[in-house]
Amino acid sequence: MYPILLQLGPLTVYSLWIFMALGIFFSLLIVYKLSRQRLVKLSFLSENSLLIFLSGLIMARLVFMLYNLDYFIQISIVEGQFLEPLYIWDKGLNVWGGLLGIFLSLWLLAKKDNEDFRSWTDILAVAIFFGMTFAYLGAFLDGRSYGSPTDLPWGVMMEPSQYAIPIHPVQLYAALYSLLIGLLLFHLFNHDWFKKPGIIALSGLTIYSLLRFLEEFLRGDEALLLFDTVREGQIWSFLGLSIGTYMLYRYFRNYFQENS
Repeated sequence: MYPILLQLGPLTVYSLWIFMALGIFFSLLIVYKLSRQRLVKLSFLSENSLLIFLSGLIMARLVFMLYNLDYFIQISIVEGQFLEPLYIWDKGLNVWGGLLGIFLSLWLLAKKDNEDFRSWTDILAVAIFFGMTFAYLGAFLDGRSYGSPTDLPWGVMMEPSQYAIPIHPVQLYAALYSLLIGLLLFHLFNHDWFKKPGIIALSGLTIYSLLRFLEEFLRGDEALLLFDTVREGQIWSFLGLSIGTYMLYRYFRNYFQENS
């Protein structure tokens, strides 16, 4: 793999960060386009974008630290490296924590400024899936979040993994389905069935949770296990799938009853 794209003296350009930057850039383009369709105030996001971004970054780091608490206690308290938790360039971030931080800060800010939170969740949901496409491509080049062994012809050798045989390129699978979800939600954004604020975001959550749950069966990297078989990512995915399916069922049941 290619975790480092370019190195000039002390300057190191990592693949993961470059692709994450590209993801943020294209996400902002999507936000700009969709915000004009929902007639929300783009100034709300421009004024609060830094705070929302930092909230996602901090929460992603905090959740990662909770999952690796023994390590951070050892390195920070025992060995005296108190600034270690701030070194986010070690790529220790949790995706679910980042999403929680983004949408929690969005909810608080929307409530303060009397903005429609659910309309903004729809806009950001579509944008985030396009951004995640680039993030997963960066993860593939970085060699993190790798898959399990496979004999399929597209199996890849990945140096940072624990396997010396071809493995599933699960990062590419995730990049592909994130892109497809983003395109689907973008297409449905103004469809009559999905015009109610919040339904686009719920649809994205439900589809992503289902595919992420299935993806975890092909993962080969280390993860917290429940009952020695269920991966931590599957627990969160099942929770998102359950909530999304239930709320979408209620919405569409009422929608078709009212329009029949």
